[in-house]
Amino acid sequence: MDVTGSGFGNSWSAERLFAGPGETRERLRRTDWAATPLGPVETWSVELRAAVRTVLPSEVPMLLWWGPELVQIFNDPYTRVLGAKYPAAIGEPGAQCWAEIWDEVGPLAEQVMSGGAATYTENQPLYLLRHGYLEETYWTFSYSPVQDEDGNVAGIFVATTDVTATVLGERRLETLRQLGTVSTAGGDDPLVDACRAVVRVLGDSGQDVPLAAIYLRREVAGGSGDDAADDLVLVGAVGVDDDGEFRPARIPATDVTSHRVRVPGEFESAGSKAVTEVRLCPLIVTGHAEPVGVLVLGISPYRAFDDAYRGFAELVTAKVSTLISDALAYEFERDRAAALAELDAAKTRFFQNVSHEFRTPLTLLLGPLETLRERTGDESPADQPDAIAAAHRAAVRLQQLVDDLLDLSKAEAGQLLPRPEPTDVGRLTAECVSMFDSAAVQAGLALRVDIDEGAGPVEVDREMWVKIVLNLVSNAVKYTRSGSVSVALRQDAGRLVLSVTDTGVGIPAEERERVFDRFYRVEAGGSGGVGIGLSLVADFAAALGGSVDLDSAPGRGSTFTVRLPRVPAPDGVTPRADDRPVGAVTSFGGIDQREPFAEVAPSTEPGADRRILLVEDHPDLRAYLTRLLHEQGWHVDAVADAESALKRVAVRTPHLVLSDIMLPGRDGIDFLRELRSEQSTARLPVVLLTARAGTESTIDGLNHGADDYIVKPFQPSELVARVRVHLEMSWLRETLVTDSELETEQLRKALDTRTTLSQAVGLTMAAFQCDADTAFDKLASYSQNRNVKLREIAAEVVANFTAGTDRE
Repeated sequence: MDVTGSGFGNSWSAERLFAGPGETRERLRRTDWAATPLGPVETWSVELRAAVRTVLPSEVPMLLWWGPELVQIFNDPYTRVLGAKYPAAIGEPGAQCWAEIWDEVGPLAEQVMSGGAATYTENQPLYLLRHGYLEETYWTFSYSPVQDEDGNVAGIFVATTDVTATVLGERRLETLRQLGTVSTAGGDDPLVDACRAVVRVLGDSGQDVPLAAIYLRREVAGGSGDDAADDLVLVGAVGVDDDGEFRPARIPATDVTSHRVRVPGEFESAGSKAVTEVRLCPLIVTGHAEPVGVLVLGISPYRAFDDAYRGFAELVTAKVSTLISDALAYEFERDRAAALAELDAAKTRFFQNVSHEFRTPLTLLLGPLETLRERTGDESPADQPDAIAAAHRAAVRLQQLVDDLLDLSKAEAGQLLPRPEPTDVGRLTAECVSMFDSAAVQAGLALRVDIDEGAGPVEVDREMWVKIVLNLVSNAVKYTRSGSVSVALRQDAGRLVLSVTDTGVGIPAEERERVFDRFYRVEAGGSGGVGIGLSLVADFAAALGGSVDLDSAPGRGSTFTVRLPRVPAPDGVTPRADDRPVGAVTSFGGIDQREPFAEVAPSTEPGADRRILLVEDHPDLRAYLTRLLHEQGWHVDAVADAESALKRVAVRTPHLVLSDIMLPGRDGIDFLRELRSEQSTARLPVVLLTARAGTESTIDGLNHGADDYIVKPFQPSELVARVRVHLEMSWLRETLVTDSELETEQLRKALDTRTTLSQAVGLTMAAFQCDADTAFDKLASYSQNRNVKLREIAAEVVANFTAGTDRE
């Protein structure tokens, strides 16, 4: 048997042991193993050769440590683990090859070599020196003993897996997740607070971001006037173990234009580890043409800035940009909300101030009117009591509007505080409803009241309760054309339940959700009001701890239901019984509760046959205008809506129409269009009377075909003068039209009965506005000049006129 190392027979040479493809095997074959503690390959033990033959074919990076010196033999996949340590690592003792980590792995190897059990380590951080710098890496590996024929440990199998990418990926993903939890709301300065929270998160990720800082443009960060106009201001910074001042406090604005690598020494923080590189990343925010700042990221000296690291930095930058964008948006919305709140507060103050300012002139108006009404005797003109009563009702209505504005301002300011007192709520409700008896009778409605005797005395704010009842019943009566209005009060499961049901016009589904909104008016079914009555009902109900609901459908009517907690009055306490209902008035919500004005007989003077159609839905104003126009001797036909007016016009055409614009149902503009579309009323004078003021409103009314436009409030003499002018102009226009038609008809008759010469003379008289002799002389002159007989000239004139009228 040949044992000389020739490679034949049973001898094992390097060529035979390390045979196979690959650059690593080639180097193993060319290694001078005799110069190593293992000696020539031909002398290797069977166990060593078997271990080598196990390691080399494996696709897993494997290392074989053999002998007391742990001499290294490894396969081709393991070569990639070594980096710059290859090829020197072949045959090199383990402690020498892995000197920088031997404090971590040496004890494990010693444990196995001394006969201990195999080891297994997961995600072990190891700082390797294999690419020219100390590199942060993570490994999962096992050490398994290899025994000789005597059972002693002769070597170690090392199977290893590089898990650096996984560990770093999870760690960086957690950083991004933590950035996602940063709040951009709250605090006095949300933007600065968010930036400082960001750098705190990055500070907790010091292995990937050993240094972090955010600089913002001065106008974004709110810097002081001491900052240079083009400087970026430091708003937050952190370094590893940072416990001191970060520098610099400002950097040039040019650093936001693009990613730049800066010298690490330019950025300092006490105690921070040295960094190999600092990246300046522009912060891009939606709505800003230029970057709003820069994120300074220190790059770890223990990791190469590869694609994965670059991607992480870009994601961090994008996340910070988003947070800044959100913080700026929050600041904008906060400032906007503050401005709106201030505007709302100003509006509330305005309502309060104006309402209080109204009270003085109202007092001066109501007081004298009340005195004058009481003093009016039999010697007064017949219409004076009615006029004073109407003025008094208008003043009271104005007072109600002022009170509503005050209540509204209190509700807006959160100052609508109830003052409960023992109240016989059933009696109070019945008294409130009784105020509408006369209005219901005049409207032809049945007003029903159903009070549960068990409602009993309760603790409630009397004023709020009265206003709830008055508003709901007022609306029901106002918008019910026929049928009934029913008011019910009962107790149910410890609650007071008030329901007001009508058979009126109803409310469309799309508007039901908004009827309780401030200043919202339901257009369907009527006009009038300012849209605060139902809003106040909801506010009062809420202030009393309850709610209000609506069930309605167009054409079926509506039911408003108020539910309040029922708080029984203390035993032995008698509710007040001698007070009138709070807020009791003679006119509520524009509902007519008066006796009509006495009819004024039309005058018998010239022009007394003029007929005026008045369209006005407010009963007092309708009566007042009727009296005012009657005083001029004109006949007045007064109606409350456009449909009724059109029916009157169809029966008998008036000489003039005086119409309000805001009418129930079809408004005054639609009524005007209808009149202008019919030939019989196309020239009918129409004067619009409206509360809309301003040049644009006037032009709008005139553009729709109105002859005139009068704005409330008006001077009575001005209204009368304008009506008179339009009546006279209309009379003159119609007279001229009639005379023209009559003249044409008479001329035709003359032409049919006279001789040709007489007809020609008549036509010449009409054309030249001259007498008969002059007309004859003109015809004779034509005859002489043209050398044509007079009879032929006359025939030609008549023929030309006849042909012209035929064409017409």
